[in-house]
Amino acid sequence: VRVAPETFDRDLLEVLAEELDKKYANKVLPELGLCICTYDFKDVEDAVIYPSDGAAHHKVVFRMLMFRPFVGEVVVGTIIASNEDGIQVSLDFFDDMFIPSYCLPQPAEYDPRAKLWVWRFDEGEEGGVFTLHEQIRCRVDSITYTSITNTDKGRQATKTSTENSATAAKLTPMQTSSSAPDAEVPLVRQRSTSVDLSADDTSKDPPAMHIKGSVNDDGLGLVIWNWE
Repeated sequence: VRVAPETFDRDLLEVLAEELDKKYANKVLPELGLCICTYDFKDVEDAVIYPSDGAAHHKVVFRMLMFRPFVGEVVVGTIIASNEDGIQVSLDFFDDMFIPSYCLPQPAEYDPRAKLWVWRFDEGEEGGVFTLHEQIRCRVDSITYTSITNTDKGRQATKTSTENSATAAKLTPMQTSSSAPDAEVPLVRQRSTSVDLSADDTSKDPPAMHIKGSVNDDGLGLVIWNWE
């Protein structure tokens, strides 16, 4: 880590943390997650000064606070957009979470006039409206990391996904982790794919980190819904 001469009079750890945050904060490291900020330092070596550079260079071992939810984790976010494909959810510091229409409680339908999704759970009657800016409790179904590289054939995106396996066994309603310790639990699998991207239009590039959520289970949905 490079420490500029004009910061020599400041606390060294504070300066090192600032420099690391400039490099990593709010950036996604593939398969590690979103960097939030520097947490602490495990080791800071003595400074090295190179010829023609008056700055001090320190080799450091540090820990970074990361956002990396696990598959199956339940999180609470805010609905920020809806379309025919599903619902976009913000976690305040992370906006690339999406709940596809098939992961909503069924039967659900999209109201094109209101541009909102509606859950009709009782003989077609309106049971719940997924209103914008409402808090929603959802489960993480998959996490996808995307890295973009330039190849001889053009720009290419490589996606690595961690998700629930479709063939995984699930607990029956009468089983719990305490009453059935040997019961099978949903498996998690990883898969990788590559796709070609447009050379000019970078606005359609996939996000570096994308979370797919679901609310099609008991206890999930809008926080204002009372499940008790």
